[in-house]
Amino acid sequence: MSTMLEYDVVVVGGGPAGCMAAKYAAKAGASTLILEADTEIGTPVQCAGLISKRAIEESETNDKTFINCEIKGAIVRSQSQELMIKSPDKSAFAIRRDIFDTLLAEEAQKEGAEIILRRRVKSVTKGPGETKLRISTANGKEEISARVVIGADGVKSKVAKMAGLRVARSFLNCVQVEGVYETEDAFADFAEIFVGNTIAPGFFAWAIPLGAENIARIGLCIDKRFSAQSNPLLYLKRNLAVHPILAKRYKGARSKLTAGTIPIGVRKRGRTVRVDKGILLVGDAAAQVKPVTGGGLYYGMKCGKMAGEIAAKASLTGDLKMLTAYERRWRKEIGKEIAFGVKVHRLRCILSDNDFDTIFQTLSQDALLQQIQKKGDIDYPSIVFHEFLKNPGLIKLMAKNIIKYLYTK
Repeated sequence: MSTMLEYDVVVVGGGPAGCMAAKYAAKAGASTLILEADTEIGTPVQCAGLISKRAIEESETNDKTFINCEIKGAIVRSQSQELMIKSPDKSAFAIRRDIFDTLLAEEAQKEGAEIILRRRVKSVTKGPGETKLRISTANGKEEISARVVIGADGVKSKVAKMAGLRVARSFLNCVQVEGVYETEDAFADFAEIFVGNTIAPGFFAWAIPLGAENIARIGLCIDKRFSAQSNPLLYLKRNLAVHPILAKRYKGARSKLTAGTIPIGVRKRGRTVRVDKGILLVGDAAAQVKPVTGGGLYYGMKCGKMAGEIAAKASLTGDLKMLTAYERRWRKEIGKEIAFGVKVHRLRCILSDNDFDTIFQTLSQDALLQQIQKKGDIDYPSIVFHEFLKNPGLIKLMAKNIIKYLYTK
């Protein structure tokens, strides 16, 4: 039996970007629905769960039960060097993503958005004045009509595919496990970052403390284009078995392994709006992710607010051309930061382990380290990278790698 539900705005995907888009669409007066494929909001978790103070403010939630602990800084390690970065006034937080996502969904509901779980979108077709979504359910199929559809369904977005929108330039493959990990008491609230081509080619590995009983999230991402192995799990297993620090401190898994994919960079002709179909993309579906760190929560929520407001206006006035404002607004806000991050990522992919050692040695000079601690910002990493590039030693290293950089796709 087929039923037809009608809404002004339908958001496909109940993650932070989707919930924020739904909240702002409902707030603007549009009848709004969130469709979530999973059995509950916030699971399965596919995220390292480290976010900035600014991202928590962006979430607009007063309930802080999702915070595991505050992270006071990071110890970043290359093959033979290490750098300690303290950030007393720019704290980050290890969070429970399942609780965080649930809170955002509840906030959207308070504004009037509805949520239907266990619904997978099978097709998106444009009719006169509306977009029809065909949904599979436990009892068969449903049809839902919307004036505007917001695709917030992640890196493998079905909405994007059905709309013919290809956004991301490339992808990282990631794995993570939660387990017992013993650290020195003095650094119990420091994240650890590990770089190197044998550790995590094209990206980095991490250990993020959760603030209780020596539990940490240990994981990594790789860029397969620069990796001898295409499966990131092989690198994680190797690190946990033989890495001089990770293997020594890791005492066994407490939860099952999680895996995910992160979009890196926006294609030159990548679009996140399809006016003729009444479709917008947001969050990972729109590659609104920081290429330097792989984090997408702050950008996703920020862009979700824009998407929700603009979708509501377009649906309530019937003027879908208004949707083009979304592309302009989000690119103006974070487009340059993403483009710069792609350049940093490209450089990271071609550096040797010795190059990383040289960079760390240079950065450990007092004046530079103070600049990093003063200006470092995990949401806008370009600020501190511009400082790096003023250093003569780093300019020399960049010059050495310039040919390789220019010929790396």
